Amino acid sequence: MRTPLFVSCLLLLFATLATAKDNSQILVWPPTGSPVVRITFGKFKELSTIGNLRTYLIDTTAENLWTKKLSHASFSLYLFDKNKARIGEGTITLTNVPVGQIVKFQTTVSASGSPVSLEIAPNSLPPELGPAVPARTISITVNSVPQGAVFKLDGKEIGTTPKVVQVSVGQHQLEFAK
Repeated sequence: MRTPLFVSCLLLLFATLATAKDNSQILVWPPTGSPVVRITFGKFKELSTIGNLRTYLIDTTAENLWTKKLSHASFSLYLFDKNKARIGEGTITLTNVPVGQIVKFQTTVSASGSPVSLEIAPNSLPPELGPAVPARTISITVNSVPQGAVFKLDGKEIGTTPKVVQVSVGQHQLEFAK
């Protein structure tokens, strides 16, 4: 009688392991300069699937690398597929994390597909970290008639049209030559 129960338990264990995706990733914010927080995402455990929508539970740790207590920080978590298309998002909030302390928690996210990579972006930070927030950029497509014109952005040659470029929010000067 114990053999069928043992086999059933083994099958359940293997089924659980098969649905856990090992997409462990470590993200440090900010990506340049002095690090403030390191967030480690463990295995993605698939909780449910409805059509192409999947819900994952992720064992997550965050470490305060800053020189001060992290009173409150909120980050958007973005999930991307193999084609770098954003397929899901979530939120991470850290509160009252002393210097050097590691906190463990679970993050639940939904995604329309299988995530391959992750990114974080700050939503709210302590006022002292304001200068650490990278400048906001937007993506624009620069085109010309006729196409193939060499163009400069703020005096720096970028390439030929059409071209997708990342620019900071604000005014810029474009120059074209053909």
